[in-house]
Amino acid sequence: MRLNSLLLFFGLVAWLPKSVAAQTKPKPTVILFVGNSYFHGARPPMLNYNAAAITDENFTPDRRGQRRRMYANEPGPWGGVPGIFKKLTDEAGLNYEVHIEAISGQTLKFHYDSALAIIQQPRWDRVIMHDLSTGPLPSRHGGQPERFREYATKLEQAIHTANPVAQVYFYQTWVGASLVYPAGGAYAGLPLDSMTHDLHAAYYGLAQQNGHIAGVAPAGDAWLRAIQQGVAMPNPYAPEPSKINLWEADHRHPSRWGAYLSACVVFGEITGRDPRKLGAAEEAAATLGITPAQAVALQRVAYEQLKAAGQKLGSKEQKVKVKTKSSAVHAN
Repeated sequence: MRLNSLLLFFGLVAWLPKSVAAQTKPKPTVILFVGNSYFHGARPPMLNYNAAAITDENFTPDRRGQRRRMYANEPGPWGGVPGIFKKLTDEAGLNYEVHIEAISGQTLKFHYDSALAIIQQPRWDRVIMHDLSTGPLPSRHGGQPERFREYATKLEQAIHTANPVAQVYFYQTWVGASLVYPAGGAYAGLPLDSMTHDLHAAYYGLAQQNGHIAGVAPAGDAWLRAIQQGVAMPNPYAPEPSKINLWEADHRHPSRWGAYLSACVVFGEITGRDPRKLGAAEEAAATLGITPAQAVALQRVAYEQLKAAGQKLGSKEQKVKVKTKSSAVHAN
């Protein structure tokens, strides 16, 4: 009798409707990356890395309906830092659904003006965004800081209007070697860390002033830390073969090593997990042609920068409480 009951039970489970079975599957954390080529990279292998596992919100094979898409040397869909982030979360046993809204060479104003329908959706649990690489800089160095502050704030408000409990992050970008070493650059003749300090002040300053930003992923600070510790070369115009080159050949965009370091920083900031736990056998690094020793060094630098910024890293995913604004404030 007991055997017959068990057979009946398992038979009923097997015939449960798919909709009921789907309800038992954990809901993924849905994250949107908003930015430009400092997210997706300038060329393979990082440009399209893991693109099949994420959603490029601005890719169609025939290019119709795209918002000023792709240069000829940037075939889509794109993966880049979001693609690496997706791989890292998978390896950590986390359930993330990753989307990217990126346009090369564009600002947060451009995204607000032309892609608000994508960004202002209630489905985003996390949104991480950055401006044009020079946008947040002081005007004396070619930046437009007022525009950065205005549109970063407008996007934060739009995101929280759609989903009051969404967590919004900034992605602090890095110094461009092409702006420091050649004559005529915006930071020519200044120490390498000058541009990083200005970017740090802009992103962290606005996050503190705004009060509704969950955190800042300090990729640019991590780049500087890697250089200061001798992991990465400070001047790609005078390369040192024993050190990693974080820059691509244009000396601005991230190389595979720069993209990997940035993704490790984002991973730690968003999830609260220790990137060092990814280890020497981490798969994204191997696929990108990053050696195990280099992967470990970059994971360590990311960890140290996050800890220096006050991030608490552990084995469980971090939960962030975000203060939300009233509808009257969001109506601005």
